[in-house]
Amino acid sequence: MSKRLLFFANASGEVHLQSWIRAAAALAVTVGCFSLTGCSGFFFGTGVTVTLTPSATNATSGTSITLTSTVAAADPAAQKSQGTPAGSVDFYDGSTDLGTGTLSSGTATLAVTTLAVGTHTVYAMFDGSSSYNQGTSPSKTITITSSGSSLTATSTTLSLSASSIATGGSVTMSATVSPTAASGNVNFYNGSTLLGSGTLASGTASFTTTALPTGSDSITATYEGDTTYASSTSSAVTITVN
Repeated sequence: MSKRLLFFANASGEVHLQSWIRAAAALAVTVGCFSLTGCSGFFFGTGVTVTLTPSATNATSGTSITLTSTVAAADPAAQKSQGTPAGSVDFYDGSTDLGTGTLSSGTATLAVTTLAVGTHTVYAMFDGSSSYNQGTSPSKTITITSSGSSLTATSTTLSLSASSIATGGSVTMSATVSPTAASGNVNFYNGSTLLGSGTLASGTASFTTTALPTGSDSITATYEGDTTYASSTSSAVTITVN
């Protein structure tokens, strides 16, 4: 079980308390308000959606695995008025705190190398802010095998449907993983920013986006691996967004 308390003051000098408890993948929240002059009412922040994507779901011990969490307002209209959530995200392996990442443009990352041999249930928890409630991601399972274990090596190649697009234009990213018997997911990145994921079918996974920022974007694809095949990352492919 993990707990979080969040205190913040509003412009009227009222101190508000949010208490979040995570136990068996459930979240409960209690909100309180404290003021010497009395509270005008409870403040309920905007709800958030939190995701977690590991760079690998199967790896040998000592391998560096990057955990990427995105935090966004559950109501897109609220994010337009309140801005992108900011603050910290804590990453957990069960009840063990693995570390903290700071949100930048709604994304926080943490690289871990300390996961022991075995199966790990990891999740990300957004600490909340004066505008946004705390939130937790669905959990992901990561399996770590002994460094002496033999996972079959893979290679990942990436191709884009265009090398240049207009801002807001669509581009499809296609990753090919060899051997083609490999299964699982491929994650697509612009630099360190996770764009999205695709599921392998006959050695190929794809993802389409219209959200690339203007400029020169460096795209990579990372195969997460499975119980037989090791993870791998493609060479970067550059696309120009005008």
